[in-house]
Amino acid sequence: MQANQILNLAGARLRAPGIWGTVLLFGILWNLLRWITGPSSLSLGEAAFPFALGILALPLAAAPWQWTGDARPLAPLLRGLAQALPWASLGLLLLSTLLMGHGHRGGRGEPSGSGLLSSLPPRLLILLVASGTFSLLVGWILADRDQEALRADAQTTLAQEAQALALQAQMNPHVLYNTLGGLAELAREDGRAAEEALVRLAALLRRLMEHTARKRVTLDEERGLVEGFLALEQFRLGDRLRVTWAWDESLEGAEVPPLLLQPLVENAIKHGIAPCREGGDLEIGLAREGNTLRLWVANTGLPLVSAAPQGMGLTNLAKRLALIGPAAHLSLRQEGARTVAEVLLEAGHA
Repeated sequence: MQANQILNLAGARLRAPGIWGTVLLFGILWNLLRWITGPSSLSLGEAAFPFALGILALPLAAAPWQWTGDARPLAPLLRGLAQALPWASLGLLLLSTLLMGHGHRGGRGEPSGSGLLSSLPPRLLILLVASGTFSLLVGWILADRDQEALRADAQTTLAQEAQALALQAQMNPHVLYNTLGGLAELAREDGRAAEEALVRLAALLRRLMEHTARKRVTLDEERGLVEGFLALEQFRLGDRLRVTWAWDESLEGAEVPPLLLQPLVENAIKHGIAPCREGGDLEIGLAREGNTLRLWVANTGLPLVSAAPQGMGLTNLAKRLALIGPAAHLSLRQEGARTVAEVLLEAGHA
């Protein structure tokens, strides 16, 4: 584990209520022991020192066991022990100094340096050694717990990625099914147009397979896929499909999960424009509002039927957005004559 990761975990421990309770108990016990075995009064600095030491030591107790310099979350046992022993020895030295009051009254006749531990009563020396052993054990337990938590997080992430990829894979036959249905209708009306549309369909499917095999795509690539799909639909619907883009091209380099836009466009055409004799207008938009990335598809034609269940495309999209987190959101609403489907993403996820 790298130093920045170790510090992040130490900071997380400082925010845990249990650590503060442990620090409080540690400081009270050591001050009580100091008062019993030493002078009847303690200075403010002597009283505050064990609390400060606990705040420093407990969050960092696992650090010697976690330092590997690479991606491994836990050092091998012998290496971890070798790294942890100096840390524990330093803690013993500081605590023995506190017990003897050496840091405040270090006169000529008092023991110092290497003779400090040997000057302690045997009972306190045993207690210090036991405390050092305990600190080593606590550090290893904290490091092992962090390792398990990191492993669980990694497994959760992998499971979510697998689920997202499975949902994306479901879109391939779904898009093909809907497109072939439209081409069958076109073949009865215009064989030449249907032949050209089949060539475009082959190109679209090749692009779709490449698109869905990736975890992230740029919004420019997402738009290219939608334009290929719209070109096919234009063969079928002709002048009944009128497309406009309200698209901020400066955002096209942002990366998003694939197939965010295509299900919205497909849903608008299938349920709003295609069933309407006059067809309808389709607006596809991209904008950034503060820290939020906004994608929307608005269509005229048949209005939204609120009681109607969502199709597979929107259902899968909602599930994939839920895997991203609460900041990702899909909404479907009626605004006057237009049905608006909108995806909101935190800019950090784009």
